[in-house]
Amino acid sequence: MSPPSSDSRVKMLTGGSIERTSFSEVVRTLYRERATAKVLVSSKGEERTFSFDRGQILFASSNREAQLVGDLLRTFGLAEENLLLSAFEHALNEPGQGLARALTESGAVPGYVAEAAVRALSERLFFDTFRWTAGIFTVTPLDTAPAVPAKMDRPTGGLLLEALRRLPAPASQLSSPLDPGSRPVFAPDILFRYQAILVSAAEAEVLGKVDGTTTVEQIHRDQRIVARLAATGLIQLVGQGRPIEKNTVAGGLLFLNVEIAGAQPPARVSEQNEVQRELVWNTYRRLDWASHYDLLGVDPQAPVEVVAKALHERARMFHPDHHLKPHLADAREALEALFASLRSAERTFRTPESRLAYDRTLEVSADTIALPGTEPTIEVQKEIGRKNYTRAKVLYEEEDYYPAYEMVRQAVEFDPAQKDYWVLLARIQRKNPKWVRHATETMRRAVKFIPDNVELWWELSEACLNERNEPERMKALKEVMRLDPGNRRAQVALAEITAKANR
Repeated sequence: MSPPSSDSRVKMLTGGSIERTSFSEVVRTLYRERATAKVLVSSKGEERTFSFDRGQILFASSNREAQLVGDLLRTFGLAEENLLLSAFEHALNEPGQGLARALTESGAVPGYVAEAAVRALSERLFFDTFRWTAGIFTVTPLDTAPAVPAKMDRPTGGLLLEALRRLPAPASQLSSPLDPGSRPVFAPDILFRYQAILVSAAEAEVLGKVDGTTTVEQIHRDQRIVARLAATGLIQLVGQGRPIEKNTVAGGLLFLNVEIAGAQPPARVSEQNEVQRELVWNTYRRLDWASHYDLLGVDPQAPVEVVAKALHERARMFHPDHHLKPHLADAREALEALFASLRSAERTFRTPESRLAYDRTLEVSADTIALPGTEPTIEVQKEIGRKNYTRAKVLYEEEDYYPAYEMVRQAVEFDPAQKDYWVLLARIQRKNPKWVRHATETMRRAVKFIPDNVELWWELSEACLNERNEPERMKALKEVMRLDPGNRRAQVALAEITAKANR
């Protein structure tokens, strides 16, 4: 199933009625679009506001929230009545924002209790809205994430699945009636397929039976389980008589991002998390200059099935939901950027024609290294060198030395007339104690190629200093003085060498 066009996406995000568009479909759409927005849902005098940040549900509030939180705190005897009334008066001035602060400042409850109560209310409002069968909703796109008093800390898909579990008939949240003869398949959309969701044992059993041939009525006696997994987007239902696209991508629980409630964590989970973290950050650092093949870690001549497998493996590892896990809590921007690039790669490799067109761009691209067997022109080589050098400088400043070395090394080969390329290459080499002599040799080559450049002779003197090669350092400094008699750095360095020799 191909994603809708950008025009249809915009129309879907403006608003509508709950009768025609179920609330779960609204949530799924915002999640798929990575939307940052506020959604206002109104029914029977109550208005509920839902805040989203790039598809992640953050918070829910209601114009009746004071009453609802009051009921919650009264039920557990957590606050006195007169203090609650005072807090509610303050909260009315800032719906959705002021209640937690008002409860704390009025002395009704401690801060952590107020925050927990507001978060609990937020989830309750989200879950209860799925029971609404009538009402209207409007979507207001935002440029930045809205400020909220307490963020929900579970993936959107996980919250959506929990809401569907609470419904007696989750099939009502599907866009078409549940057909017992339809066949579940894993979602072709990589964003939905690899959601990081906590599933029940029964849901895991269903997912384990998804094979494209077993029907809904055959897969589990409780068809509501299939319905809610489909409404979440993890699986898709293919109607009777409709073909199922064949592919070589592995399916099953082991190849998803779901976790099973109550199950033991997999062996060596800490090691796996560290491997994933390294892959995310190392790939993200190279993203600006990486081709789609680099992103997937495959050879440009790799067959279709290898490319498809790599795409899905990377989608599982780079899924944006992972930012809610502790080991990738600081990697949200990286995951969003990586997944957006995966989307682009997915479109590129969708047909042989689109892949061929992309391959042709690589042959003359200034953002990637030329493919083996091609011979780019001098102009293209120089542009590649410039791009490599620019990116290498950033990596050098980030102390990511090896990829910086690889890029600037090729920049030197493509355009050796640029002194800055030689200087950066030598400085990167000096960062590795084992490469000190390589740095000196690099600068020897540089001054041979560009003999009348003061900066290159100075860098050679610095390389010799690191190598403790005093005689050659003096020769380099004298060349600096010959080219620039007033050079203060060289004068001071030579004076220090002379003073040391006379001691």
